Amino acid sequence: MTSKRLEYGRVMRREYESQMQSSMDPIDRSGITELVVQRIKELLTKGELKAGSRLPPERELAERFHISRPSLRTALKALSVMGIIRAKPGSGTYIAESLPEIFTAPMQFLTLINQTSAEELFEARQIIETGLAGLAAERATADDLRRLAEEIEGMRRSMDDPDIFFSHDIRFHKAMADAANNPLMSRVMDTIADLLYQFRRESASHRGHFEGAIRGHERILQAISLRDPVAAKEMLSRHLRDALVGLAEVRRDNGSEEATPARSLPSEPRHRPAPTLPMPAPGGNGRRRPRS
Repeated sequence: MTSKRLEYGRVMRREYESQMQSSMDPIDRSGITELVVQRIKELLTKGELKAGSRLPPERELAERFHISRPSLRTALKALSVMGIIRAKPGSGTYIAESLPEIFTAPMQFLTLINQTSAEELFEARQIIETGLAGLAAERATADDLRRLAEEIEGMRRSMDDPDIFFSHDIRFHKAMADAANNPLMSRVMDTIADLLYQFRRESASHRGHFEGAIRGHERILQAISLRDPVAAKEMLSRHLRDALVGLAEVRRDNGSEEATPARSLPSEPRHRPAPTLPMPAPGGNGRRRPRS
């Protein structure tokens, strides 16, 4: 009887030790991250958190989510890499303030993994940005027009410095998107424009390309200033097609295998040329035009 009790005791001890070992297995960090993401979504939905909001202290957040503080830190690090939150030293952790912070890194990986071509990126940009150009023609304020004119002037002054030139180029397109007064689409366009920066820089290697880019932006501004959405879309589309042709020419001159674009951007319906128009005079109340 004693030997049976001892054997039973050994079996129970092994089972207990097995259970203890199982309970000490590493926590599924991905599951915790998903949990934290879901909880933050709920707080955003309820309005308790908004873009730019500061997260509660770590101890309070861990108690609220019913997870340990080390597990919370792991989840927050993952969310930081994703661009959903960002830490400010000495201040705290905050929800991202804009879509580019969330979209840009994943989009960059997507283009690298899929080996996305310049033509595909330009095509995506045309789909988004021509619509924004049309809205800008309807909604741009005097301040918006002034910003656009300033970026063109900045391009003109920096034709000897490609980095500065294309900083103004990108800011022009971001200002145009802001003038459309659709924050969601404006931020999406910002992300794509950032991805295209290197391709855009590659497409203009000498002064002639810079001058052509400036003329393209001037035509876009003229159409927007005339409150002509159709012309604004056409001028924007023409500008993107010209930029893509410039990229193909540079690659051909450099002996690149991708010298010839795999596809060309679709043409917009023919429209009367945008007439020459003086740059808008300073002034205006800066109010948005009512949406139709």
